[in-house]
Amino acid sequence: MRRRSTQNSRNPRSGQPHLFSLRVLRFLRLPFVAVFIVLEVPASAHDLERTRVSLTFARDGAFVLDVANDPDWLTLRLERFAPAGPKRLRQGFGAQEGPTLQDLIAPAGPKGPALQDLGPVFIDRVVLWVDGREIRPASVEYIAPPPALPGDLPNLGVYRMRGRMPIDARTLRWYYGLVIDPYPLTIRRADGRIVVEEIAGDAWSGTIDLSGQFRASPFNGTLASILLVVVLLIIPLALRLRSALA
Repeated sequence: MRRRSTQNSRNPRSGQPHLFSLRVLRFLRLPFVAVFIVLEVPASAHDLERTRVSLTFARDGAFVLDVANDPDWLTLRLERFAPAGPKRLRQGFGAQEGPTLQDLIAPAGPKGPALQDLGPVFIDRVVLWVDGREIRPASVEYIAPPPALPGDLPNLGVYRMRGRMPIDARTLRWYYGLVIDPYPLTIRRADGRIVVEEIAGDAWSGTIDLSGQFRASPFNGTLASILLVVVLLIIPLALRLRSALA
């Protein structure tokens, strides 16, 4: 096999400018490669979030809050906030390296807690700040996604929270503490208006107007109590009247 010499036999120093230029190009190329790697890795990692948030109100102040994310990403983010930390999520699995993501996403069973069991942990990661105080959801459930088609991205899992706003609520600020990427927040008001706000990832929303959409139900607690007393009084009278007629 022949080897071609890179040296100039006539003038050994004539090849130095060419070698110098190659070294300069290699040196200048390194920052571009590093910048590409730095920009590319976080982008692919953040794309896993796929966050979607919707908040739907009813006239009486009841609300349904849906937070949708990629279930694999959500499991990795929530595991550190579990009551006993990541180790608790790995208890009950035979493999030393812990459960797979599919094990954690599956319904809760004897193997250990899954996303269904981490609802109380998830509630602590979101904030509904209404008129200067926090309104916490009263309930939470995890809705597992249906299986995705081969080659498609996994469908989104949803944490669905329910609660009630004060009838006189005027302003809302929203915060979701697990995410980094921007995501849309869709507000469906009780009066039919729809407001969509782009949230800048790990950041508070702007001030969202809640006023003018809630109405107190005419069948309130006081009226219900009065009707109950009336019914309790009428029943004995009706029984006595029936006995007298018999």
